Amino acid sequence: MLPLSKYLTIALLFTSTIVFADDTRAEPGSRKLTEEQKKDIEQNQKQEIVSSQKNIHNHPYYVDQYPPLIFDHNTHSIVGLSVLKDRLIIEDGSEWKIKPEDIQEVTYWKETHPILIVKNDSFSSYFQNYLYKMINAKTNTSIEVKLHLGPILQNKYTLQIAAINPYSCEVIFTDNTLWQCNPSEYYLLDKWLVGDAIIVGTNTKGWFNNTYDYMLINVNLLQEIKANRIE
Repeated sequence: MLPLSKYLTIALLFTSTIVFADDTRAEPGSRKLTEEQKKDIEQNQKQEIVSSQKNIHNHPYYVDQYPPLIFDHNTHSIVGLSVLKDRLIIEDGSEWKIKPEDIQEVTYWKETHPILIVKNDSFSSYFQNYLYKMINAKTNTSIEVKLHLGPILQNKYTLQIAAINPYSCEVIFTDNTLWQCNPSEYYLLDKWLVGDAIIVGTNTKGWFNNTYDYMLINVNLLQEIKANRIE
């Protein structure tokens, strides 16, 4: 089997032209959706939810893909590595810049390894904007990363907010899952909008109020809220 660095570099050359041909993205830190697009999302939300559930396995790239991708919300799959090995791409098309000191480590990761995203607790990396860590659950190693490019909005694995209930601190994603957000972070949820892209991370035990298993990363605002999946 080819090393990850060779296998995924080759894969990236194809995915950049085939998978991500329509590369409209959720831009980290700023909303790019127009008012018309937001209204369209709200008006067609039910239809999109049903359609995504029926057609998620019929995406032209993912049909008969080996190895099969992992569909747990907080478990991610590597689908590409940049030629310089300084950026990883996961299943929703988002690209993550790797801290230079960690580039060597990622060359040992394989495309079959499950990846978790957690908040980075390193102060030095925080000031360099490497706000997150990717943990390889197979090798039990980690790398520090920053979100370089947001998810592809047309990618079936990209999650967006379908509805928000600010009173109960609940959100519904476009895959029709319901999430209970930490009520003490209501002031963050109050700024979220329907259509914002979400990447689901893992809430580590070191965080205050660790009764929440997940960390919802709002790509458009680069904010995180702790949450649990209800259904």
